[in-house]
Amino acid sequence: KIYGFLEYDKNLCEFICEKVPRGAKILDVGVGTGYPFGDFLQKAGYLMYGIDISSDLIEKCKRLNSNIDCKVGDAENMDFEDDYFDCTYCFHSTWYFPDIRRAIEEMLRVTRPGGLLMFDIQNAENAEIMNAYNKRLSDNSGAKKIILYAKNIIKVILRPGTPITSIWYSNVYEFPSYPETIIKHLGQRGIKDFEIMARKADDSLEKRDCNDAFKAFPRLVFIVRK
Repeated sequence: KIYGFLEYDKNLCEFICEKVPRGAKILDVGVGTGYPFGDFLQKAGYLMYGIDISSDLIEKCKRLNSNIDCKVGDAENMDFEDDYFDCTYCFHSTWYFPDIRRAIEEMLRVTRPGGLLMFDIQNAENAEIMNAYNKRLSDNSGAKKIILYAKNIIKVILRPGTPITSIWYSNVYEFPSYPETIIKHLGQRGIKDFEIMARKADDSLEKRDCNDAFKAFPRLVFIVRK
């Protein structure tokens, strides 16, 4: 009921279906409840695996998507053998990782040679993304926290029930990435076979040359052949 299935999401799924043969083993990093990506791909005939840092989401995934072999796991320290998956992807999640480069290392490690790795980032070169990020930093200032705290006290007084912990603080939990940082890291790993696609305003994907300016696009998708 929370996660929708955007046209952008559909395009990502269809890209995987075009590039990866049916029956392949695929890992969803940040699987959540399994919807929409894991759900779509397991119905398309893939052997789906998933990890998520949230035990609550993994419980829901097991209940709602029993065909996904999922477990609690850390994207920066995954409990899988080397070269285990034909395809590994991470969508709508990299900006929650403390160290995106470490997560990329792990995703590369568990993907077999010749396999496909895909992940998207919030583009730190994009003004819209950085304005939102700076606003989150501003909302996290001391004065605004006090105001938020006072509002929550009023909420507790006026309504019954136990307050949800997350309403008490304005946390900064989304961190955009600079594409050049990712490109440099892949180069240091000797990865030369990759491309970058931009999410356009209509949710379609457009291939961009690595030398192109990325500033116009809030979301970029890295597609890596190991």
